Amino acid sequence: MPTSAAGSRRGGQARRGPAAGFTLIELLVTLVVMAMLSALAALALPGGNDENARIEAQRLAALLDTAREQAAALAMPVAWAPGPDGYDFLRPSERGWVPVDKAPLIARPWAWLGGSVPRDYQPRLNTANWYSGSVRVRVVGGGGALGAAPGWLVFGGEPVSHPMLLQLDTGSLRLTVSSNGAQPFRVQEQR
Repeated sequence: MPTSAAGSRRGGQARRGPAAGFTLIELLVTLVVMAMLSALAALALPGGNDENARIEAQRLAALLDTAREQAAALAMPVAWAPGPDGYDFLRPSERGWVPVDKAPLIARPWAWLGGSVPRDYQPRLNTANWYSGSVRVRVVGGGGALGAAPGWLVFGGEPVSHPMLLQLDTGSLRLTVSSNGAQPFRVQEQR
């Protein structure tokens, strides 16, 4: 005798509920949510070396112009001292080169590395060509003055300096920050 209880049979066959699985709407909603989460995750990730090197090159052009202006205004040399982790701006003292320690000429990490460097970061490289992470850094026209290291750019107390050049090479992009000594620093990009 058939009853309405679960598992009872009518005509010898079991009752079937709705088919198991997902509907097309459910699948589409899941795909849209996954795409949105992927887009948010991509926006949260830092940019690649190329974009970070572009940002760093523009920042360096402005900071190097500022260093040259401050050296001329104070009639005291200012050096840009780079290293594998970042760079700092220094001035001579009776104890040797010491950090400028006044914004904007403060110790900074390279943009592609992130993180931080100590306030008194003072790299002493014996070369003007090295790697910082996967970015090759090359400096031309600096160092040698007043006991500065070969990779430093030193601005004297005059408003005009000797020509200087700094290259950041990511492998797919080469950025050149340069000045002829009288003009402001500018950035050139080459693929």
